[in-house]
Amino acid sequence: MIYFRADANGVIASGHIMRCITIALEFVKQEKEVTFLIADANPQILLERYKLSYRILNTDWENMESEINILNGFLNTTEDIVIVDSYMVTEAYMKALYTKVKTVYIEDHMKCPYNVDILINYNLYHFIFDYLGVYKKTETKLLLGAQYVPLREEFSSYHIKDYEVREKVNDVLVMCGGSDEKGFLKAFLNKSCHMKSLRFHVIVGAYNAYREEIKKQYDGQDNIYIYENINNISEIMAKCDVAISAAGNTLYELCTVGTPTIFFSYSDNQKYDDIGFAQNDIMLHAGNIDDGMETMIETMIVYINILADSREARIKMSKKMRDLVDGLGAARIVRSILEDEKNVNDTSA
Repeated sequence: MIYFRADANGVIASGHIMRCITIALEFVKQEKEVTFLIADANPQILLERYKLSYRILNTDWENMESEINILNGFLNTTEDIVIVDSYMVTEAYMKALYTKVKTVYIEDHMKCPYNVDILINYNLYHFIFDYLGVYKKTETKLLLGAQYVPLREEFSSYHIKDYEVREKVNDVLVMCGGSDEKGFLKAFLNKSCHMKSLRFHVIVGAYNAYREEIKKQYDGQDNIYIYENINNISEIMAKCDVAISAAGNTLYELCTVGTPTIFFSYSDNQKYDDIGFAQNDIMLHAGNIDDGMETMIETMIVYINILADSREARIKMSKKMRDLVDGLGAARIVRSILEDEKNVNDTSA
């Protein structure tokens, strides 16, 4: 059995669970049995959408060590694989799993070295951490870099399609992940809705606390389109001339499509994204929301106008983005895990 240990809620949004769902669906293609282990019922809506089985642990998602005894009750075979994707893990937690089953850990920052069989950090900024040095004397297999970005199936072949950089900027995509407790979408629309020359396509996440308020105020307005529970986001990205997005996996999705992007840092775990994307002129970084949302939104509007004034700048940005990611990362992750498992079995035979 291949288990995924991840959570989603109004605090941590849906990024962790979604990238795990992407990898899980690749395992399903390989006819492998997968089950999600979740602390509470919050991720149910997403898992059921993709017809993936799950087991609710009824534990505190912020205190993962409290679930060790529960996991020990059914993780009882060396053939089990547990793929963990959470910032709440501790050294004790990972060690407890490592002594029982094969473990894979997906992380964004190297807080400390963990006992794991495979470690994944696909972010562009992975090089700022000394993974090779820290894990040099261990048997941990490292999967590092953008070739391992796990993107949903709709993006896996998108890199072979052409993105049209149109003469004029008419459509702007606006996203903020699965949740938005800081109220970015509402604030952005309040500031930009007067720009009648533009059509704003707004993705409202499943855990957005202001969802109903946004729909009530803006749904039906001539130049604002609200989307919920969509399964074709790549198509919406492709028809937009500029995208505005919080940092995270969505930036890699936008790279696969090629939509020129303005991004911002929403949480502490996104503080390094500007190193990989902005410093290489792949995207425009509007700032950190915690440093002042109003100023950040004003910067976004300036950047929209800059991109609107230069098709050449948008062409260059789109090409750099598309050259970065091919959308096949999830398949590479699954292949690496299964090949590693085969090597273990061959060695023990």
